[in-house]
Amino acid sequence: MRSKLFCGFLAVIILALFSDVLFEKLIIRDFGEYGKSEQQDHVYWLITAVESSYTSQGWNRQALTDALHWAVMLRFDCSIQDESGKVIMDTDSVIRGLSDSMRRRLQIAGPEVKTATPYDSYPLFHKGQEIGNFNIKDMAGKNLSLRRKEHAFRERGRAFLLLSFSLAGGSAFFMALILSQFFSRPISELKKASEAVAKGDLSVRLETGTDEIGRLKAAFNRMAEALQREDALRKHLTSNVAHELRTPLAIMKARVEAMLDGVLTASPEEFGPLLAELDTLTRLIGGIEDLTKAEASFLKVNMEEVCLKDFLKGVTDSLAPVFKDKGLSLQLASRGEFVVHMDVEKLEKAVRNILVNAKNHTETGGVFVDYGIEGGKYFIEIKDTGKGIAEKDLPHIFQRFYRSGGSKGFGLGLAIAKELLATMDGDISVRSKQGEGSAFKLSVPLNQTA
Repeated sequence: MRSKLFCGFLAVIILALFSDVLFEKLIIRDFGEYGKSEQQDHVYWLITAVESSYTSQGWNRQALTDALHWAVMLRFDCSIQDESGKVIMDTDSVIRGLSDSMRRRLQIAGPEVKTATPYDSYPLFHKGQEIGNFNIKDMAGKNLSLRRKEHAFRERGRAFLLLSFSLAGGSAFFMALILSQFFSRPISELKKASEAVAKGDLSVRLETGTDEIGRLKAAFNRMAEALQREDALRKHLTSNVAHELRTPLAIMKARVEAMLDGVLTASPEEFGPLLAELDTLTRLIGGIEDLTKAEASFLKVNMEEVCLKDFLKGVTDSLAPVFKDKGLSLQLASRGEFVVHMDVEKLEKAVRNILVNAKNHTETGGVFVDYGIEGGKYFIEIKDTGKGIAEKDLPHIFQRFYRSGGSKGFGLGLAIAKELLATMDGDISVRSKQGEGSAFKLSVPLNQTA
């Protein structure tokens, strides 16, 4: 990871170097083109000035001298020839006619350099007729080349580009080292933490932050916490199952040993308690199977449109005889026929578990089932007139194998109901007070996909 990041930054540096060199070539070329264009404009301006110094009476030597003065100031070496090729005037003659102060100024501007570089020759015209030639070259020796200041600009431009790249490239290289460390360190931490989890250390946690890496670490921490919680639940479930199995098995073993030792006789009366313990084991195994199915149901949810009233009427009608045998009433509220989405099998199992739980803890009165829609969810509320739940037990009643005082069950019914509701993104809550009964409320979002 670190080497890949560093190579990426290095590629950016190389690209920046290529761009810098390309920019240097282009800008110097464009500046050279600009300098040549400017120089060519000066040449054409001088040609125009020289042609303007010619009249029908001949050459105006004063105007010609002024034009060549400008040529000297622009650092050109010039000569003017008539149509026969005779030199009428050149820069040498103009310079000889200058005062000493003007010559010194020219020397300050730049010394004369006479070279064998050939002149560029341009024909001169007056009213369409050729009147001679204008010969010109750069006084520094290169034919129409850039001046010394332009050359200095080019050199300074190159130096500036080199310096800027050195600073930018060095900074980029330094940042590449820092950032590669910055990005690779948290990835390395995640790798080590993942390896620790794979080896069974579920207590490992990472420091989180607000950036993407920090949020990734937070997600890892949530995963590790979920795994640790599930591992604890698994161990707790195993311990509880072992505890629940131990008691009936111990009773059965003791009675069988007593029969073998002759302490008890193998009579139908003695086999009755053994059969009761076997029934207890059967119910316990059935509860564990239901819990396992509830957990497995997370993998498959079969949502469909159902009339909530018809659904609840079917459940209450099937359980009404059981309530009647105990002398309890089971009533369903009379409300509208709401069509909602649900997994019928899972929701029916959850409602049945709570209704049976309510029957087991109610001695007089009965159970009332209400339903409706509120806050983007549909709800089913099951109220009983039973003995209620102690306040200290309320936070734990949905835990597996938790039994409140006096309960004869295995503490699985409410846990299974909560697991089943969770598969539909639903939830279950309870209100209860000892001596006044309990009210369980099941809520499921309306925007479930069929």
